[in-house]
Amino acid sequence: MDYIETPEGKIYYRIEGRDNNETLVLLHGLSADSAMFTPQIEYFKNYYKVIVPDLRGNGKSCELNCKVEKILDIQADDIRTILEKERIDKAFIGGTSYGGVLTIHMMVNFPELFKAAILCDTFCTVDMTPFLNSIAQLMAPLVKYSWFMKMCTLPIYARWPQTHAYFNDLFNHIRANESVLQRRAIIDINYSELLKKSKISALLLAGDFSGKLVQMMKITEKCLSNCQSQVISNSFDPSNMCRPDIYNELVNNFIKEVLKTN
Repeated sequence: MDYIETPEGKIYYRIEGRDNNETLVLLHGLSADSAMFTPQIEYFKNYYKVIVPDLRGNGKSCELNCKVEKILDIQADDIRTILEKERIDKAFIGGTSYGGVLTIHMMVNFPELFKAAILCDTFCTVDMTPFLNSIAQLMAPLVKYSWFMKMCTLPIYARWPQTHAYFNDLFNHIRANESVLQRRAIIDINYSELLKKSKISALLLAGDFSGKLVQMMKITEKCLSNCQSQVISNSFDPSNMCRPDIYNELVNNFIKEVLKTN
């Protein structure tokens, strides 16, 4: 892994592929790390330069020690700094789940960094589910307990062995307090109006195992003027792990389409 230095410590990231190719940046989900995109690194490194960070507060990266309202700003700035270090002006930037929210945050704040965006199993606002969001706020502190995360999620992933194994291992060394902070950072987000001003081309993906993921995708779709969407069958958050074959093909086709038209 490579890294950038910050006043608080190092931000680690994996970088694979050829220097002369287009760059694909992928941002992982809540409490996860760069290993969540192992299937994508192995596939896309043959086509593009691939950068997958451990977001601050996750994986091997330094501690996330700031006010909740600053978390997305700081993590987004870390990604910008990585691109500066690698001398990359623009990239295809994508995120799954929490990483998708961070990608949307970057679309709003650093649009100049994007060739296009990939948003998977994510959301741009919590306004559409106020009741569920209230429950999420009450349950946020429980994110730090590995037994709770295993109880709530592992049964769902039984049909996707690779994903099940990844999360079973992840929850054994979860960074508890930082997981809670990041959950709270996205609990009141609403980018709906800001996204309506975005001209960035975007691919929206959602697994169909939960109708809620598809509903959230459709809400985001209505906010973007230049996007396409695709439901991934027999998939759940994170679709890039549950159905990597389909995810990789859809993303690769999208990147090729963007490059062809620009």
